[in-house]
Amino acid sequence: EICVAKQDLVLALDASGSLRETGYETVKKFALNLTSRYKSEYFGNPAIKMGVVLFGNGQLIPLRRGSGTTIKAAINLQPLTFDLPAVRTKIEATTWQRGFTNMAQAFSTADIILGQGGRSEAQSAVMVISDGKYSFKYQTAEKAQELKDKNVQIYMAPITATKGKYLRTLKSWASRPSWTNFERIPGLAALKYNNALFVQKLIVKFCPDSMSPSLRVAKESIRGYILIHKDGLASDECGEWIFLEMTANKDECADAARRNGFPGFAFGHEEAESDCYGETIFVTQDYFDKYKIDHKNPAPACGNKGNCPAKCEWLENPYYNSYIINPVTMGKQKADS
Repeated sequence: EICVAKQDLVLALDASGSLRETGYETVKKFALNLTSRYKSEYFGNPAIKMGVVLFGNGQLIPLRRGSGTTIKAAINLQPLTFDLPAVRTKIEATTWQRGFTNMAQAFSTADIILGQGGRSEAQSAVMVISDGKYSFKYQTAEKAQELKDKNVQIYMAPITATKGKYLRTLKSWASRPSWTNFERIPGLAALKYNNALFVQKLIVKFCPDSMSPSLRVAKESIRGYILIHKDGLASDECGEWIFLEMTANKDECADAARRNGFPGFAFGHEEAESDCYGETIFVTQDYFDKYKIDHKNPAPACGNKGNCPAKCEWLENPYYNSYIINPVTMGKQKADS
């Protein structure tokens, strides 16, 4: 599974003393594998924007003039960014912090990161990966509630081989319903030897828009067409759009496009529900096969057999998704007339 959700996600990683150095290396490897399953762009649409907080560096800091102590802030390791390789580079460079579990400070730092780089149209979320040995229970609960009050989703993934009442506390800090926002990983040994298994579990449970690339490829092979752009249409310079008919689903729209010689089609949703358009473009087998590989932001096809005109580009439209048909599944293309 991969995650293609439009989400601003802050990953909060525990590097506290209770993990030990070898334990933190297991957590770090897990975080690197987990973040590799997130995509910052998919079919031309922005998806995950990610930031990272490192905590577990907790210690008491004396205030000036002997007026008491304060807790050391968590580390703002990476502000929100679409550059996910840079996120993994930052995580790779981290080390075991040896401090106590200052999770409340992690929530505070995550709040700052979301406030500075979050998108109004994206879901805001914090995912905590910790050994579950928290400090300052009431302060942590307050900070978690402050995030929830701002409609920030909190996912909790404690790594612990034991079950106890403390898990109820951790579960209470997760957003509701807890069964979709809380996942216990049964210890560091289980995580070390089953890394991919728990990556899959967290993606399936925590990502609001996950999908299986292998399943998608299998479905595309059966249907004979592929999605190339979500929420958008190619400009008229690429090829003329022709309204075909109202169809019950995109499979029927694809059939209508085939019958009329259009290897490109768009199917409407929401306000344009059931609208089916064909596009006068030319698609070779080589061109179609390239689309099958590039799912990040493939360029639109056009009616020319050579280079497409410079003004041939994607125009964002929230009511239509664009597709192309495998040329081996249709007859003569209208653009080839």
